[in-house]
Amino acid sequence: MQRVGTYTGAFWVAMMIAASLAHAVTFSSRPNDAINDLSSISDTIDTTSDFTTETILSVYIDINISHTYAGDLTLDLTSPSGTQLQILARPGGTHPDETSGLPYGYNADLDRRNRITFIDGAGTSAEDLGQGGGTIAVGSYYPDADGWSQDISSFAGFAGEIAAGDWVLRVGDYAAGDTGRFVRWQLHIEAVPEPSTNLMMVVGLIGLARAGNRTPSPRS
Repeated sequence: MQRVGTYTGAFWVAMMIAASLAHAVTFSSRPNDAINDLSSISDTIDTTSDFTTETILSVYIDINISHTYAGDLTLDLTSPSGTQLQILARPGGTHPDETSGLPYGYNADLDRRNRITFIDGAGTSAEDLGQGGGTIAVGSYYPDADGWSQDISSFAGFAGEIAAGDWVLRVGDYAAGDTGRFVRWQLHIEAVPEPSTNLMMVVGLIGLARAGNRTPSPRS
C-alpha cells in the first residue's frame, strides 16, 4: 500500500510540475491589407520563436478590421497541423454556400479602432456580430459558423496539437458593394510540454520515490 501511495504521489507531483511549465504567449501581426469584394486575404503568424514541441492547452484571437458590412465577412483560422476552425460565416444570413453573394447578413460597420475578440466561453455568438446595425463596439464572441463545413467548431478543438509553426488567419468578403481593411490581429496560445515529456517526469519521480523507500542492506 505504501508503494502505491508513493507512485500516486509521484504522479501528481509530476503533473504539478508540468502545469507549472505551461506558458502563454501573445503573437501580433499588422497586415493592414485591403479586403476586396468577392475574395479573401490571409495573414500568417509563425510561433516557432516561442514554442518547439509544446502542445496546446488553449487558443483565442483578437482582430481589428474596418468594413462597412459585417454580413459580408467570413473568418477562419488554420493551425500548423492543418486543422481549420471556421470562426465567422457571414453573420445574420442563412447561406447554403457562404461564398455566394446572397442573401445579405447584418449591415453593421466594423471600426478599425474597436478590437473584436473571438474566444470559447464568450457570452455572444459570432453569428450575432453586427446585430442591431450601427458600429460594432469592442466585444467578445464565441465561434459560430452557422453550420458551414469546418474541421472543428471551437478553439478547444486545437487542444493537444503542436503549438509551433504557421497559424493562418483568413478573412473573406463574399458579397459585392462593401469593402474594408484587415488591420491587425493577435494570436494567444497557452501550451505545455508534450505528453512524452510529462511521462518521462512521472517515470523519473517514481524512480526517485522507489530509491528513497529502499531499506538499506545491513553491513557485514
